[in-house]
Amino acid sequence: MAEKHESKSGSSQVGEEHDVGEGHAVVAYIDPVKEAKMMLKFDIWAVGGLGILYMLANLDRSNIGNAQIAGLPQDLGLVGNQYGTAVTLLYATYVPFEGPVAILLKIIGPKHLLTVCCLSWGLVCLCTGFVQNWQGLYACRMLLGFFEAGLIPCINVYLGMVYKKSERGKRSSVIFAFSALASAFGGIFAYGLTQIRTGTFFSTWRALFIVEGTMTILVAPLFYIFFPASPRDAWFLTAEEKDMMRLRYELDPHWGIDESFTWKAVVDGLIDPKFHLHWIFQFAVDISLYGFTTFLPAIVNGLGYTSVMANLMTVPIYVWGLLTFLFTAYMSDKTGNRGYWIGGPVLCLIVGYALLISVDSLGVRYFACFVAVMGIYPTTGMSLMWLSDNSAQHFKRATMVGGTLTLARTI
Repeated sequence: MAEKHESKSGSSQVGEEHDVGEGHAVVAYIDPVKEAKMMLKFDIWAVGGLGILYMLANLDRSNIGNAQIAGLPQDLGLVGNQYGTAVTLLYATYVPFEGPVAILLKIIGPKHLLTVCCLSWGLVCLCTGFVQNWQGLYACRMLLGFFEAGLIPCINVYLGMVYKKSERGKRSSVIFAFSALASAFGGIFAYGLTQIRTGTFFSTWRALFIVEGTMTILVAPLFYIFFPASPRDAWFLTAEEKDMMRLRYELDPHWGIDESFTWKAVVDGLIDPKFHLHWIFQFAVDISLYGFTTFLPAIVNGLGYTSVMANLMTVPIYVWGLLTFLFTAYMSDKTGNRGYWIGGPVLCLIVGYALLISVDSLGVRYFACFVAVMGIYPTTGMSLMWLSDNSAQHFKRATMVGGTLTLARTI
């Protein structure tokens, strides 16, 4: 139950006090049991929906790594560095639009913006299954980057619109753990599709893009139906829960839920020292994340496994990464500290990559992948949450989160 009532200063009340005059204060009380029940609904419909979109985006973006070992370069006649160019071209459009889309989230609304993006990148992924040359592959990769650009900044900004600081870490970890789930699922899925006997035109790598693109297209309308349009007026909240949600915003002006857009907020975000420290750190960990997820099948293939087994052998690595991410995010919320729980995984990341480049033993190098992934997901996911936690007001926070992602992938 959400209640407000007056009491003499110094009286014993459960809740938060706000001074309204000499000797009096307004005490606001939210029943923690009912609040937890309300936030569980957001966990199911909002966090669940965003997690599914993030999983699909990762599948559609990184399946080119599975397609490579299934014969894509040979079928399209790629020579020299054309495959590597196709992989990186995605970021030519992905990077510039991350910042602007994060700012547009509140103006357009997350429900409409993310639905259009999801449907569009699904169509592009589907079309990639029909390309016949490097020109078509390049075009699809650039379009895919454009439509996926806003997803990660929008997720981080949306969590900052709905959850308290002490609630965000676990939710963020669940969403970004879908990335590890996508990578694990992608390996199993790629294995299954590469076992299908196809004709000369319909190579098995084409099935990866067509099937995964179709899945994304089918999810887009479901996301539009079930994702809440507004945190305060979500379709799944009762009247009492809507009152509780409004009271949560009143008690913590950090959210800036009713804030209007101003260029001053954008400038304040861009000149904040925290912004520059975070994008430099994000740049370092993003290199490890995208290099790892894109090229891991090829890395495992290089350890002596066949192309089919290479896809399967990546699955345990991603599952381990998912579990360690969930644990570190939970502990960062529980202890109220992000920095220590990001710094520890960074050491794992350094050790894992050091082993990969310096040891010849195939068994040790496979083990090194497990060590490296312990550092990849916690650092990339929680660093943005750390920045969001320390940025007051919505549009300044959106500018800093979006700008961090843009600069981290540009330099």
